[in-house]
Amino acid sequence: MIQKGNFLLLDIEEFRPWLQKQKVTRSIKGLQVHHTGAPNYTTRKMVNGIAQQDHFKCLEGMRDFHINTNKWKATGQHITLFEDGKVGVSLDRDLNMTPACIHNNNAGYVGIEIIGCFDKAVDTMTAIQKQAAIHLYAALCEKFYVPVNTDKIVYHAWFTASGTRLSDYTPGKSSKSCPGTDYWGDGNTIAAANKNFLPQIKAELERLRNGITDTIPNEKDDEKMTEAEKLQMTTLEKTVKLQADWIKAEKAKANMECPSWAKAAYEYYKDYISDTTGSYDFWRQLVINYRKDNNIKVSK
Repeated sequence: MIQKGNFLLLDIEEFRPWLQKQKVTRSIKGLQVHHTGAPNYTTRKMVNGIAQQDHFKCLEGMRDFHINTNKWKATGQHITLFEDGKVGVSLDRDLNMTPACIHNNNAGYVGIEIIGCFDKAVDTMTAIQKQAAIHLYAALCEKFYVPVNTDKIVYHAWFTASGTRLSDYTPGKSSKSCPGTDYWGDGNTIAAANKNFLPQIKAELERLRNGITDTIPNEKDDEKMTEAEKLQMTTLEKTVKLQADWIKAEKAKANMECPSWAKAAYEYYKDYISDTTGSYDFWRQLVINYRKDNNIKVSK
């Protein structure tokens, strides 16, 4: 987590813990979905999937445009999601402020800009940016109790320039194609949102609510594993299971009911024993004492 100038930069793993600590008094009813259009992967100078432009330089550049050209008082969006999964938080437009993202439809919303231009034949979203987007939206839904549907998680393309909500993306009527005609590889329509983007948010939200927070899922992890690594993982899983079974067995031995082979010894000493449970070693020693006291010899 790094703070510099007007922004805070977080790794995606830091976002949810940071968000949960924020005190937001403004009523939040929904989340916006935007692509920046510009800056995009070209202006970010991507080389082998890695941007050469500094994150803060990019963020300050957007802020300057919003203030000096759009004449807004601060950065338009609350949150910016980079191609490498890092999250830029606008300190000059904190979550208690209304965003400046969809004309006449900002009240009660969180404004999120995803770096890139996801119109057809322009940028293809990186896998890590996709994974981060799912986690980010799920964390926001968790924090603000936002239902995961197209009434509450909205694409800019579903509104006219004057802010009227359309039934769907409609070229010629929609104010913009944002978040892109090839967003998520599916497009910017209602059907496209319901195909993959929203179901993946629902799945991640369920994961968070179930307390699975140690890692962010990566659907390509299995594809990246070599056969040797898969074999190593299988062997490790078997070893862990054997260890777990051994621990379970040892715990059972620590407080076990009188076994059949110790029944005679128990009956002999039961007036001196408070109950019928004990460790394996206790029952073994009891049998030894019983045999000694009764001169019972055991052949090997």
